[in-house]
Amino acid sequence: MKLNINRLINEEAKGSPDLPGWFQTTRKRRSRRRAAVKHMDRKKLAHDSIMNFRKADTMLRRYLDRKVSHTGVYPTQHRLLMELDSNPSCSQVELAEKFDVSAAAIAVSLKKLEKGGYITRLADESDNRINQVSITEKGKEVIRKSILIFRETDRCFFAGFTDEEVAQFLHFMERVYKNMAEQNCRLDEEEQ
Repeated sequence: MKLNINRLINEEAKGSPDLPGWFQTTRKRRSRRRAAVKHMDRKKLAHDSIMNFRKADTMLRRYLDRKVSHTGVYPTQHRLLMELDSNPSCSQVELAEKFDVSAAAIAVSLKKLEKGGYITRLADESDNRINQVSITEKGKEVIRKSILIFRETDRCFFAGFTDEEVAQFLHFMERVYKNMAEQNCRLDEEEQ
């Protein structure tokens, strides 16, 4: 009997259970080989995705730093102003907790913002150790300019994307964030 490989391949495609054992074994090897190739492709895709994410993050930061620098405040100070605009009269302690930095680091940034006239600090009437921080009109003007900058940045960042693609991107980034947050929690637990 003459063996017709093409016939076997066609029967395999149809899902025929009557294939010779050696052909099924070869099929399993091919399947494993394909899976290994896909796995290698996945590793490369994952690596390339992370590298492109890092490059995009660097470009976004550079772009925002340049745009926001025209407002007169540094990006970190800008984040403080945004927080104070949305949560008026925060204490320095609350800001330090919110940004996960030391109270001393917040104090340095706030001192510069106060010197520039962007915020005011008042000692709490019930506890002089606590400063209530408020944004001034000059600080609010920086926020108004910044909102326009962020809208422009959003348009640039997602140029050529459909609404559906933007929603997918958000969904994927939320999943990436969740994955990395879980890994960081594990590391924190291991370090304790």
